[in-house]
Amino acid sequence: MKLTKARALILIAFSVPVAIELRTVAGFFNVELPLIAVAVIEFLFLALLFVLYGLYGEGSESAA
Repeated sequence: MKLTKARALILIAFSVPVAIELRTVAGFFNVELPLIAVAVIEFLFLALLFVLYGLYGEGSESAA
């Protein structure tokens, strides 16, 4: 599946609320998750997404 600009944008837009709600879910299990930890997790996910877009995104020759 080719990673287009639209799919990358949808993944970014979907990941932000999921990352914020991660604190709520952790709270149900009595795990205190600081905001900085959520920010780091989101940053790592977005970095991975940008790397994957660079490898398999539009205009890359490696995607068949």
